Amino acid sequence: MKKLIYFLFVLLAVACDNYHTVEAPWDTEPIPVVYSILSPDTPVQVYLNQTCSSNYSPIKNPYAEAKVFICGQDSNWTELTRLNPDTCVFVNAGNSFFVEKGKTYSLKVELENITVYAQTTIPAVAAKIVAATCTYKSEEENVFSGVRIDNEWVRVNGFPLKIYCNLPTDKEFGYDFSAFRNADIRLSYVINNMYESNSFPCPLDSASFMLRMYTLDPNYNKYQIERSIVEMDDLGSSPIIAIIQKFGGVLPQFSNIVNGVGLFSSYVTDSTRVVIKDYPQ
Repeated sequence: MKKLIYFLFVLLAVACDNYHTVEAPWDTEPIPVVYSILSPDTPVQVYLNQTCSSNYSPIKNPYAEAKVFICGQDSNWTELTRLNPDTCVFVNAGNSFFVEKGKTYSLKVELENITVYAQTTIPAVAAKIVAATCTYKSEEENVFSGVRIDNEWVRVNGFPLKIYCNLPTDKEFGYDFSAFRNADIRLSYVINNMYESNSFPCPLDSASFMLRMYTLDPNYNKYQIERSIVEMDDLGSSPIIAIIQKFGGVLPQFSNIVNGVGLFSSYVTDSTRVVIKDYPQ
């Protein structure tokens, strides 16, 4: 029987745990899990934990001795500090470390017997929203759904939305759209510089919203593709068909962390305010 190993991924600076079970492609001994996504729009945060299996119980703070560093192309390492003494989240005290488009950043985590590291390059150019049209639908026609914000589900309106945009030349970037600042970033497929949805999640009781377009670096894009395949598999779809349709050669689970697992990646944004057409007065 194949052994199973459990990922413990906690969204940065929140307390809600999210477990996902996968077949372990590595030894069942606990190994470091690192999760960090950089953006010029957000403070630097790094989440550090470890994998666990049926033979090892989860530990709230498994690496009490950990030292976490980040640096830019100048190789001047900045040490991060724990958000709280008993948490696994590390932050840049005073937000003195700035992230810029087009720059490459390195992450280093020094543990007792191993050093974990990774690297990401912030997209130099963000995809641009050229135009966006959103149309009101009556309550009888509308599709109500939810969007995850700060790890909580919030009810939204589902309105038709059409977006025209200019994309960077790098074909490995991924894209997503949101009307909420802290919504969960996934993947939206832009075809011929256009994205269209019959039921885009919009804020309730609002005649306009700030539309954000996220440009995800290649590592973030591959990680999201892997996650979408896992979700399709959970729904009963054929994983082989999912791989043929969506994969670009990277097998799940995707990770770009050396001497560990997880994700160190980045994104940039563009935004515009959208007024909903035919919204009732």
